[in-house]
Formats: sequence, structure tokens, C-alpha cells
Amino acid sequence: MEPADIFLDDHVLDLCFSPCANVLALAQVTGEVRVYSYKDEVTTEQLHLTYHTDSCRAVAFSPDGNIIYTGSKDRSLDAVTDGKLAGRILEAHPAPVFTILHMEGGHIVASGDDDGMIRIWDLRMAHQGRKHAICMEFNEHEGTVLDLALNTSENMLLSGGGDGMLGVYDLRKKELYAMSDNFEEDQTTVALLKDDKKVLTSTSEGTINIFSWDYFGDCNDRIVGHPGSIDCMIKYDEDTVITGCEDGLIRAVSVLPNKIIAVLGDPLDAHDDVFHVQKISLSHDKRLLVSCSLDDIVRIIDVANLAERVRDEEDFDEAAYEAQIQERNYKKAGDKSKAKEEAKLGGDQQMEDEEGGDESDAWADSSDESSSDAEDQKKGNAKKDKHLNPKKATLQQSKKMLEDHKRKDFFGDL
Repeated sequence: MEPADIFLDDHVLDLCFSPCANVLALAQVTGEVRVYSYKDEVTTEQLHLTYHTDSCRAVAFSPDGNIIYTGSKDRSLDAVTDGKLAGRILEAHPAPVFTILHMEGGHIVASGDDDGMIRIWDLRMAHQGRKHAICMEFNEHEGTVLDLALNTSENMLLSGGGDGMLGVYDLRKKELYAMSDNFEEDQTTVALLKDDKKVLTSTSEGTINIFSWDYFGDCNDRIVGHPGSIDCMIKYDEDTVITGCEDGLIRAVSVLPNKIIAVLGDPLDAHDDVFHVQKISLSHDKRLLVSCSLDDIVRIIDVANLAERVRDEEDFDEAAYEAQIQERNYKKAGDKSKAKEEAKLGGDQQMEDEEGGDESDAWADSSDESSSDAEDQKKGNAKKDKHLNPKKATLQQSKKMLEDHKRKDFFGDL
């Protein structure tokens, strides 16, 4: 049996299991931070902190479970250890903090805010002031930074934005590496699967976009089947994600083959009202899943049997799929190169035509031409006449052709 659910008086905006112990941290709209321990069927509150002056929107653990990081609408970034507030960076962002990601050791974290800013912090330097603690800063998103993820093998940070775009940042060069096309829908969460070869983003339209690593312009594939916004998505294993949807259901979703394989903890069995699932987290032993929604209840679900589900690998040829994706990507890259080359050639030709036209007009106004200049002028005028009147049309027809030609060029430029 799973531990007892947690009933609260106010909304939980974020939650996170400890990566190494039976501990759960909650962030509330009131700014409160609560820490619970669980054993068998019992859930016990161990810590209740009230240091935020506005809603606490993000909570994360360090890998050893000894530090809890929190971010708030009050724009602060905070660290809790040994049961008490150990450090604060006030005004860590110019806008409310929305998400936090632990990156390295117990001191490197990333945070994203409502205005699209991402900052990476070395908390060892925080005692010298905020500016000294900022390692990097990116301002590529035009909407809220909804989620952050790290590809440790490539040393790159990824972000999902409310502006509908996926961002990728090179941490070695401290610069933007790639930005996806605008999908015109919130990229609510980011997850890396298939040994970091695939990047998944969940969306506010109920789809999951699948990107191949290093091909971030457009997604290669999509997983459909969710009837509403997917507000949260976490990695279960290299082939599976778990999603929380607007319809109140939590689903296990297989990736390549793409399909929904299970519905976990259906709230319709016991409740008339349906509240969309806002956040989910998986315990360190993958035995429990916790979720929160606007009904102020933190539900804990036993998902231990999920690992025993049989995957239909024989139904899907992943090698052939990857070959097809690579071929498609190469074709896209080739088409873009070809289009650029044609555009360049077209621009060079247009420049030559313009230069030829200007030269003819200039020579036509000259009163002391040499014989060779007159010859050039004659050829230039003949070429120009042929361009304007290729079929020896009447003057009225020629004017119409010229206007059509100009109109075509104008709309072609648009």
C-alpha cells in the first residue's frame, strides 16, 4: 500500500521527492515550504518553513538530498539545509522565479523566470553578492521559462518556454546553441530520453514533441492522445515518460513506439470534480508517484508494477525509424542549402541586371560619347528593349508587361 495522501488548506505549486531518501518537499501558493517523510502507509510532516514573502513556485533537491532549493514569486532563490534556511539571494531575478534545476555538486543551480531570463548560479560565491554568484545569463525566451533540463554528456542546458520554443545553450561557450521553431503553444516541460539522443517537450495543446539531438529546428515526431494540456512530464526510464494532463489523469507513455501504455491513479473513481494535474514527481526507488492539483490534495500513487509492463519491441524497428529520420533531416538540410544557393544566384543576377540598367541610363545622358561607347549604348538599349518587349508588343502592351513585371517582383519579395 502507498503512504497516505496529504490534505492541505492551500494549493501546492511544486513538489519533489528526495533523490535518495523517503522524503518529499512541497512548495505552496502561500510561500510555505513543507517537508514530509513517509514509511509504509504513514506520511509525517517533518518541516514547515515560512521564509518566502510570496508564493513558492519551485522546489528541488541536491543529489545527496541534503539541500532543498526553492524559488519564489518574491524573486528570491533560497537554500534550506539541516532543517533551516541556510542562504538566500534576494532579487535573484528581475521577474518572479518559476523553475529551478540542480546542475552540479551542491552549489551550481539554474533558474528561470516569468520574463524568459535564465541564470546559472555558483552558490559558493553568493556571500560576495548576487553579481558574483551569477555564472551565466541567457535572455532568449520571450515568455516564461517553464522548465529546464540538462544534457550532461554534451554539457548543454535546455529550456521550454511559454513563447512556444525550445532553447538549447552551450555551457562551455556560454552562448545559445539552438532555438526551435515557434510551435505557438507552451512547451511546458523538457525531458531527455534514449541516452540523450531524443529531446521531448510536452505542450499546452496535449501533444508531445520529439526532437532528435542536434536537429532542434522542428520536431521529428509527435505523440498524440492527451485530450488537454500536458502541464507536467517526467522521465521514468529511457523509453518511457509519465505525464500529468488537464483531464486529471496521469499516464505512462512509451516513446518509440509512441503510445499510451497505462493510466495511473484515475481520480474519476473517487471524485466527481476533476482538477488538472499540475506537477508530478517520482520517488528515488521508482515505487511511488506523487502529484498535485488545484484541489489542494497531494496524492501518492503506487507505481511499482509499472516496471513489469512488457514493451512490444517486436512491433517497432527503432533502427529503421532512426534511418528514416536521418534521411529526412539530411533532405531538409539539403533543401535549405539549395534554397540559399538559389537565392544567392538570384540576387547576383538581379544585381547584374540593375547594374546593366543603370549603366545604359548613364550613357544615354552623355553628350560626348566615343564610338565604342555608342556601340555599348546601342547594345545596352537593345538588351533593355528586348527585356521589356520580347515579343515586339505595342507600346500599351509593353507598359502593361512592365507593370506586371514590377508587380511580380514586388510580391515575390514579400
